[in-house]
Amino acid sequence: MFGVVLKRLFLLFVFIFLSIGNIWGSVAFAQTPEKQLLTISTVERQPFTFYNDDGSVIGFSADLWDEIAKRNGWEYSWKKEDSFLAMIAAVKGNSSDAAISNISITSEREKIIDFSHAIYDSGLQIVVPNNGGSASIFKIIWQSGAIQLIGAALIVLLIIAHLLWFFERNTKSARHDYFRDEYVGGVWDAFWWAFIIMTMGGFENEVPASKFSRALAMFWIVVSLFFVSTLTAKITTSLTIEQLTSDINSYKDLAGKKVGVGEGSSMARFLDAKNISYRKYKDFPAALAAVEAGELDATIGDAPIVKYYVANNGKGKVMLAGSVFQSDKFGIALPTGSGLIERINTTILDIREDGTYANLQAKWFGNN
Repeated sequence: MFGVVLKRLFLLFVFIFLSIGNIWGSVAFAQTPEKQLLTISTVERQPFTFYNDDGSVIGFSADLWDEIAKRNGWEYSWKKEDSFLAMIAAVKGNSSDAAISNISITSEREKIIDFSHAIYDSGLQIVVPNNGGSASIFKIIWQSGAIQLIGAALIVLLIIAHLLWFFERNTKSARHDYFRDEYVGGVWDAFWWAFIIMTMGGFENEVPASKFSRALAMFWIVVSLFFVSTLTAKITTSLTIEQLTSDINSYKDLAGKKVGVGEGSSMARFLDAKNISYRKYKDFPAALAAVEAGELDATIGDAPIVKYYVANNGKGKVMLAGSVFQSDKFGIALPTGSGLIERINTTILDIREDGTYANLQAKWFGNN
């Protein structure tokens, strides 16, 4: 009787062991696909990933993944995501087997997805509008409102000139007969007289004859003092503001500026840590477009992407500000527990060791 019980227990343990083995084998097979088509998410971030008109994806990250896939015998298709957040969400939700572009390895992302070994050492860099070093003097004066103020002053000058000419046109005294009697010449004489009063504070050689004209002259001297001081203050203030908004040499200079970055990006987390306020945009290209449109004073991007853009599509529109800061590393994103990760890591090491990585880096970033 006892032997029968032991035999049944033995068979039960064997059954359980084989069942667990089959389940584990199925899971392991699902996590390390050999022949099935892998889905790889990406977003366009030149020079890491480019979208060609024929639908293909090229760039440093695309070439690197293609090399990894070839060495492991994997077939794959690209899944072009609308945003960086969508790419991370696709990996997190297991709708993609992996994602590659310029994905920063962060502790926050590591909580929801896995990362391969680093595929690129990067950092952050600031981008600002390219104003040729500074805005033109005319643009500064126009934006200050000084042109409008000068225009209003000219209209008042014409009114003053007409009044002076009208009351001084028939003066008989040689000492006071500065304004010609005829209309055009007399108004011009009065205009010039009022202009000198405004800019130099007096016209001692010529004194109006009538009491009204002298009272008008005193009024105009006082008004001119306010006008010149206001005009000077407007231009000085605009020049000062222009200097301040152009003086961005590090992330510390971003405080108080209009800064925008991609929502949920490593740049946003960096600014949060530094208590620097910013506007949220869909992604880095959207923030970059806002800088070019004059809506922002600056944005922050991954250094290699920023440098590539400034030297190509953004040439003459934006420029770099300061040096690279906040070292960063890019990796391949995978779903948590992915069976691909070990083989990807091994292949990355092989690619680095046999010189293939250096060739890819030289191809897309040059030898520097």
